[in-house]
Amino acid sequence: MIVHDPWLFRKLAWFTNRFGDDKLLQPNRFESGSQSFVRKVYVDGKLRPEITAPFRTDPALISLHAEVLGEPVVFEQTLNPHAGCYFLNASQMAFWARQPYFLDRDIRFIGPLESAATMGILRTFKIYKPSMAHADFLEIQHYGTGYLDTIVPGGGRTGS
Repeated sequence: MIVHDPWLFRKLAWFTNRFGDDKLLQPNRFESGSQSFVRKVYVDGKLRPEITAPFRTDPALISLHAEVLGEPVVFEQTLNPHAGCYFLNASQMAFWARQPYFLDRDIRFIGPLESAATMGILRTFKIYKPSMAHADFLEIQHYGTGYLDTIVPGGGRTGS
């Protein structure tokens, strides 16, 4: 993951101060490249609700609304909480560490990689991402162009 936003940690702190430590803001993950048909793509599309439902702290998917520098921004409780990373404040980390499933090595969420990066926080917090209309409010670059390279002209995807 590559962080380009010098305000990333301030935005995360603002979000938890405004909405509470029970909520976690995840960045939208993207890839970009100059040699591709498409220059930038957000790589974490929506998952089917039943994939995350067994692990969510609350079955309701609620949007949060705020004004940031005079502009409205919407944060959606996401169906795909995976971002390849997560950022917790000290209070959130302490709360998670007290849970009985902390470090239990459960890999039921998609696979071992996704479980390690996402399942614990999914079981502990209400996870939000900026809506696609405000996707660049908080984003992180996925290294490489593995997803981007599968996009072909005409809206299709390659077989790889």
